[in-house]
Amino acid sequence: MHIQSRFILTIATLVFALARTMHIQSRFILTIATLAFALASGLPNEVSADELKEAKVTQVIQDVRVLPSNASPRPAAVNDNVHQGTAVQTGGQSRSELTFKDQTITRLGEKTIFSVGEGPRTFDLGSGQFLLYAPKKAGGAKVKAGPVTAAITG
Repeated sequence: MHIQSRFILTIATLVFALARTMHIQSRFILTIATLAFALASGLPNEVSADELKEAKVTQVIQDVRVLPSNASPRPAAVNDNVHQGTAVQTGGQSRSELTFKDQTITRLGEKTIFSVGEGPRTFDLGSGQFLLYAPKKAGGAKVKAGPVTAAITG
């Protein structure tokens, strides 16, 4: 559950509890609840930057390897976690798919080296090609490919 949803639920619970104990009219309750919802909707989603720090491997076709920064390369498997600093490498006629917590999807083509970058919502493309799908209002992403950096917004 996102922070915004928890905030709205907490405020609504407090308003209704207060209204019951103080015998406040329902029109006032609705006004306060609407105001709390509007305020919570305008808050930035604090979780969104963290959601792109880790992905799950959701598809592996042919030769796909996970390259942890502190361990030996190993074959990738569905449901493997890919953290910051860990790369995924695809071989010839191979491809893979990574899905992040915010449902951002990255599809890696053949002969690609891809990693989750150190910055918020940043990806590093060592070589190859990939397709990035970021849901609307997810906050976009920044892609570094050698000397070139591109920003993507939804």
